[in-house]
Amino acid sequence: MIVLCCSCSSGDLEPPRTSTTISKNEPSQSGSNTRVSFSSDGMVRAVLNARGVRIYDESHFTLLDSAVSVDFFDKENKHSSILTSQRAQINDLNKNMTAYDSVRVASDVGTLVETDSLVWDNTNKEIRSDAFVKITEPNGRITRGHGFVSDQELQNYHILRPIIDAPTSVYQNPNSSPGLSTPFKTGMGGQ
Repeated sequence: MIVLCCSCSSGDLEPPRTSTTISKNEPSQSGSNTRVSFSSDGMVRAVLNARGVRIYDESHFTLLDSAVSVDFFDKENKHSSILTSQRAQINDLNKNMTAYDSVRVASDVGTLVETDSLVWDNTNKEIRSDAFVKITEPNGRITRGHGFVSDQELQNYHILRPIIDAPTSVYQNPNSSPGLSTPFKTGMGGQ
């Protein structure tokens, strides 16, 4: 018969320690099919939906990595526009959002903004972009340019360096000269 006895004192053996600290490169939370509401003064101002969400608490930002959409509401709590993009990043300190990849903002009255990236300023309830933008108005007028600032309803917007393309029935420049003609040869000298 063999008897085996073991003992240890509390100073000799410690349980293994596991780190619960999350590095800045790893999300503290992640989720899918997430909905977030933004409100002020007791009114919902925007509702965000995203297929993929990763929150980085230590770095104070949230990544939205697929199928992002944001419904905006006006001061009377009526739906006013929708923003869609493939990706976005939210600054968790001020709740401003930068949208990337195939960004589109469509107002309920028919104005459409298309760009590669834009910022939604949560405090001022405005959208802006330094990138190339294309705006199509309900009447067919298309404005393109670089740099853009607007209210989130797309009712008051300004393009910093615009280029305007429009059907002649929508816009005619009263200062333009008549259409240019192509030079042609006359019967001079048998030519």
